[in-house]
Amino acid sequence: MSNRSKWLISVLAAIFVGVNLFLIKQDLLLVDRTSIVHDQKTAQSETVEEIMVKNGVVQTAVEETVYFSEQLGMFTQFLVEEGDEVSPGTPLYEYTVTDLEEQRLAFESEIEQLDSEIAAVESYITELETIERQIASSSSSSSANASPSSSINDDQLLITVELEIGIDVSDATVAQTRSLINQQIGEQEAEVERLEAEREKFESLADGLLNSPVVTVASEYEGQIASLAEDVSHPLITIYTDSLASHTKLTDEEAKLVLEGMQTRTTSPVAESISEGTVSSNPLMPDQEPQLSDKSTYPVNIDLLTADDNWFVGQHVVNEIILDTAPNAVTMPVIGLDESKIYVLNELGLVEPRIVNLGILDGDRQQIAGGLEAGEWVTVDPEQIERNGMPYITPMRINRLTFDNLGYTDERMNWKYVLLGVLPN
Repeated sequence: MSNRSKWLISVLAAIFVGVNLFLIKQDLLLVDRTSIVHDQKTAQSETVEEIMVKNGVVQTAVEETVYFSEQLGMFTQFLVEEGDEVSPGTPLYEYTVTDLEEQRLAFESEIEQLDSEIAAVESYITELETIERQIASSSSSSSANASPSSSINDDQLLITVELEIGIDVSDATVAQTRSLINQQIGEQEAEVERLEAEREKFESLADGLLNSPVVTVASEYEGQIASLAEDVSHPLITIYTDSLASHTKLTDEEAKLVLEGMQTRTTSPVAESISEGTVSSNPLMPDQEPQLSDKSTYPVNIDLLTADDNWFVGQHVVNEIILDTAPNAVTMPVIGLDESKIYVLNELGLVEPRIVNLGILDGDRQQIAGGLEAGEWVTVDPEQIERNGMPYITPMRINRLTFDNLGYTDERMNWKYVLLGVLPN
């Protein structure tokens, strides 16, 4: 072969290779590319949560204080010590009355005030009971077929109900409205009991002055004595109630996300347990006077609703504040996302790119709010996709090649695949 022929063949070979390399590497529209997908997962249906994690410290949920005025007389002694458990009626301290007549008049004044409050609440209960009877009478007389699921048709009665109980009941049924009124009646009856107990306390104090100038003051709260004042300065006694709360602080950005009533989970390494809870307060007020040079922090209390005896004041805990939750959400691994694009491995054996709507990010799981169904296969590594709309293959798993798998297809289909593998095309 002449040198010219060799040169011509070399040139043609170089052109052939160059064109193919160009088509393969540059012009993807002209070349089919099969993707070898090593990592694929099915979309799941599960509950996802958006969580804010904050460290906290256990404190008493409510701190009650007891005061003493020297105008009442001369303080005598404490009847409790720090750490003591107290309940309503437990004696706290004593003082000696210096002016018995003035003290007696003060007790009688308290009794008169309580009598007035009791009368007002009982009058309110009577009004509520009258309204409840009017609703029952109106619903029964308006129609022979009236049922508890019907609504109140009397506009004037509706206005009266809303004014008395402070709730819009225009969309409520008769049964729901009567239930709300009865609930309000129950609350007011409990208030009457509380006021009557308070009245009995002052009557007992007034009667006690006839025998001795020493007055014993009892606790109104249930809890633990946290501190006693060294003198009669205010407050005289501080009581930690039995309920506990986790105290934490938020930044500017966090404070606008947390709302009162949000559900929480609090973990205590010391108690070795988790307590369910709720955000009890988020006043959006900094705990200190704002400074231009320092960032503000916002105190938040989380009521620990299921804390047991192993939880106590001072423990350091970890709070999970649930900002948002989505039950039965369609999810996939977050690493399978190409920004807002995912690659679905469809039933036709093709790579199907989709632009999806993203929802809650929960750890390594991403909620897909739209564009994907549970059970569909997606690729975990977008870089394994060679070209959209083209076929994909997955590596052969030797451990899956068992005779048991023949049961997925019928005998005719099994022989078809055998012949396709044996016979030449």
